[in-house]
Amino acid sequence: MIDLHMHTTYSDGTDTVKELLEKAEDIGLEVISITDHNTCKAYFEMEKFNVKEIYKGDIIVGCEFTTSFDNRLIEVLGYGFDYKSVNKYLEEFYTDEKINNRTKILYNKLLDKIEELNLEFNIPKKPMPESKYYERAIYGELKKYPSNKEKIKEDVWNDFSDFLRKGLNNKNSVLYINKLEFHLPIKEIVNLIHENSGIAFLAHPYQYKFEDTEEFLDRIYNEVSLDGVECFYTTFSEEQTNYLLDFERKRNLLISGGSDYHGTRKENYNLGVGRGNLKISKDIINNYKIGKYHQ
Repeated sequence: MIDLHMHTTYSDGTDTVKELLEKAEDIGLEVISITDHNTCKAYFEMEKFNVKEIYKGDIIVGCEFTTSFDNRLIEVLGYGFDYKSVNKYLEEFYTDEKINNRTKILYNKLLDKIEELNLEFNIPKKPMPESKYYERAIYGELKKYPSNKEKIKEDVWNDFSDFLRKGLNNKNSVLYINKLEFHLPIKEIVNLIHENSGIAFLAHPYQYKFEDTEEFLDRIYNEVSLDGVECFYTTFSEEQTNYLLDFERKRNLLISGGSDYHGTRKENYNLGVGRGNLKISKDIINNYKIGKYHQ
């Protein structure tokens, strides 16, 4: 059993690197990849201790890159690349100053949207939230009030994923805040991965909640040199997984899969097994042709 999609405190997970490795060892994962958002810092931390004393399985270097295609915000999973080179590139784009500025702009955009829609909202507007993952706290506050659900009758209230994917990131939603300018375009990300000896996968296609996922898949395949698709994922139905596996087979693409574990931040996204039945076979990595992490 393997898990190629998980997060630590270096992005929006709640487990440290060591805690995540300990959990992976406890449940017997054979291969893992830590895929924090837009950073490879977990792998620099692993240089400071003997990984095999904590986790005896194999590790594939990974990262989940926020990017865009067709004017939509999506993610790409990169594996097996030179993390030092890639992280240097990312840190030039995602400097602390740029992240703080981006957070301030988008946070204020969302506050303006809340005011414009006359939503009930009692989180103090100042000072700025320290976390760049402010959307979750705002969702938690907004959903407390039944009047907000009456004012916005879109399908955004079921959980945070719907609020984010069907609301904030959806150009057809009244909650849309345009984040595209703050992230690198997909072709630049895929080139970065390939130039550093890695492979690139479209992350969790059905998790974006697009109404035209299958058509979107065809367009991205035709225009971007992706190596594969994340076919196994915590929230996917059997029908969705089978569609993606068939899509991959017909185009001779690689398969990836993972839980998208975030610790306590995502309920029922359990390490290795998702909601209990993920259990991804090690066989899917047989054709990856990339090196594994080693100290």
